[in-house]
Amino acid sequence: MKDVSIVLVNYNTCDMTRDCLASIFEKTQDINFDVWVVDNASKDNSCEMIKNEFPQVNLIESKENLGFGRGNNLAFKEINAKYIFCLNTDTLLINNAPKILYDYMEANPQIGICGGNLYKKNGDHNESFGQIETFKELVYRTYKLDKLLNQRKVKLDRNNTKDEVKQVDYIIGADMMLRKEALDKAGYFDEDFFFYYEETELQSRIRDVGYEIWIYPKSQIIHLTSGSSSKERNIRKDLSIIGQFLFYKKRLKFKKISFEQFFFMSKLILRFFRYPKNVINIWKYMMKDY
Repeated sequence: MKDVSIVLVNYNTCDMTRDCLASIFEKTQDINFDVWVVDNASKDNSCEMIKNEFPQVNLIESKENLGFGRGNNLAFKEINAKYIFCLNTDTLLINNAPKILYDYMEANPQIGICGGNLYKKNGDHNESFGQIETFKELVYRTYKLDKLLNQRKVKLDRNNTKDEVKQVDYIIGADMMLRKEALDKAGYFDEDFFFYYEETELQSRIRDVGYEIWIYPKSQIIHLTSGSSSKERNIRKDLSIIGQFLFYKKRLKFKKISFEQFFFMSKLILRFFRYPKNVINIWKYMMKDY
């Protein structure tokens, strides 16, 4: 059994995946680990690059784009390790993060998921963790009613600028060290999600079975962020709305025709006039049974 299996899900990010893998093999030491890459039907020669330059990597080639959660699940089913370290392909290890997180979790068996500090390329802190709003807090924030109704305002700062070791609601999916035992108890990624909120939903289930989520800033990783086209931003916005809807629907188990349903649809009204086809497709997705 390995101490840690490191898993990347790749989709047309050949150059970033190459750099990420290089940083893994350069920085990871003093630990028994292996690396898995799930390729989501890339068309940029990613698989050929991995086979030629990193033959030690366990490569799983999917015939379709499965998204983040389903892609990771393919590797989870094959892995035999005490911990699984999920990394985005747009990350670069600054230090021996897998070993640092492994040691911390070994010393704290109540922790089910742990993550480190994420940084931007220029060295500034990047989003590393988050807080889950209640549905009421989400509604008040969306409609800017929190001050008007004197409601608690959720602190949405996700950058660990004080370098605190602390318990959080969820770790950003770019770097998640998962205890395999906790994962087996809670279940793998929910495959109804394609992209966005799948890591939040998984971590909620891991807390449900009795484990904690912590951020440990001694682990340091660069999470690259770059500009995207208008089309890409719109796709990401749509996927984010769907992911948020699914998360709250599954956690709150609200009915198909309900205030909660119409709240999420209200978020699409303004988008409908610019992207009617997108909104119609999201509506159809929301009306499915899960």
